[in-house]
Amino acid sequence: MENNIFKEIISYIDFLRGLGYKCVLSHFDTRFEPYTQELYLYEVHLSSVCYYLKQSKATEGRCHLQKMKLNSMDFDSPFYSSCYAGVEEYIFPVFFEGEDIMRIHISGYRDTLKKSLYCKEKTRKMCDIGFIKAYSELSPNPPSMDEALRFVKPLEYMIIELYKYCRQNNQVISETKKLYLRAMEIINKSYQEKITVESLAREMNYSPSYLRYIFKKEGDTTPNKQINAVRLENAKYLLLNTNLSVTEISFRCGFVDSNYFSTVFKERYGHPPKAYKRLNA
Repeated sequence: MENNIFKEIISYIDFLRGLGYKCVLSHFDTRFEPYTQELYLYEVHLSSVCYYLKQSKATEGRCHLQKMKLNSMDFDSPFYSSCYAGVEEYIFPVFFEGEDIMRIHISGYRDTLKKSLYCKEKTRKMCDIGFIKAYSELSPNPPSMDEALRFVKPLEYMIIELYKYCRQNNQVISETKKLYLRAMEIINKSYQEKITVESLAREMNYSPSYLRYIFKKEGDTTPNKQINAVRLENAKYLLLNTNLSVTEISFRCGFVDSNYFSTVFKERYGHPPKAYKRLNA
């Protein structure tokens, strides 16, 4: 039953993305184990300007700080706002019995708030022309709050059902699981950079061998496989929703060799990138 709910959540998010709504999730309650590993694949913001900001030296680390700031804040209702760079989004907190168990973001908009205009101009002065080029790809026509609520509500209901199932099972979060989730957060933050098992281990102050043990024990995977999974999930979105070349997509998502990217993409999705795009257009 729970697997069906989770599959429906992922399917519905992919459906919304196919309609052009950049839907991502964040702020997962710990009770969502054992689904956190897959949920993290849907945490990365998808706009071209977000990819640019994470790769730019001028704004390095600021997206992660923004995320930490949002995670530390308490919300009691949905709202529409702007990030530090002027990217606008809806944030819908999902509540169950008064607890904020997850947040749904519908992102990718611009130029409708005074705050976003100010933030855009401030960021433009820090960056090269690539920022404005990427920023211009954002939509100036966000849906109304009522319209957004209509397509977000079904997702909220499914998330609550999954949460209730997970809470009934009352799983205990072990120390190694906490370390695994911390590693997943770092990967999501750094997947566009040159991240390795060794660099990940250094950031966490553990040995590479212990980190491999944690990933095997808690995720039945390896750090490298999880890094590739995050990169490939974002590459799949760019492939289906932009006109970027395969080479540019591979570099945006952290792959230094586009031939290797095509090989691992085929292993995960059954077709090389160009064929996958043609079949799923």
